[in-house]
Amino acid sequence: MVTVRDVMTEAPKSVLDSDNLVHVARVMRDEDVGCVPVVDDTGRLLGMLTDRDLVVEAVAANDDPTIRQAGELMRGEIHTVDAEAPVTNAVETMGRQRVRRLPVVSAGKLVGVVGVADLAKNLPSAAVGELMALISKSGHKDKLP
Repeated sequence: MVTVRDVMTEAPKSVLDSDNLVHVARVMRDEDVGCVPVVDDTGRLLGMLTDRDLVVEAVAANDDPTIRQAGELMRGEIHTVDAEAPVTNAVETMGRQRVRRLPVVSAGKLVGVVGVADLAKNLPSAAVGELMALISKSGHKDKLP
């Protein structure tokens, strides 16, 4: 059985919920990623921020990125997958929630992120194609099976 740990990107760089958006953007740039996990000062995962969140929520609102904090941009509930779960659990969650990246936890701690690119390297292309079709489907996610 292939587990999420087998395919995930390990030890992702995270940001604190109190970090300003300039710091968040610089982490994304320096790590060459479009998404970063947000944690509190104890290391507990609080959510995920994407480059799209920065643009659509902060830049479009003309917010001051030196003042606005990462924790202020997060919305909705956080979906995770356990590192030892079968990789199919990650695929199902990503499809159901229409997310391209999913935080991976072990014993409640962030240990990785699994993204579509990770799956594309490790799963049959047909499975990845189906996932992408589901993620990209128009309409509200509550209408999905």
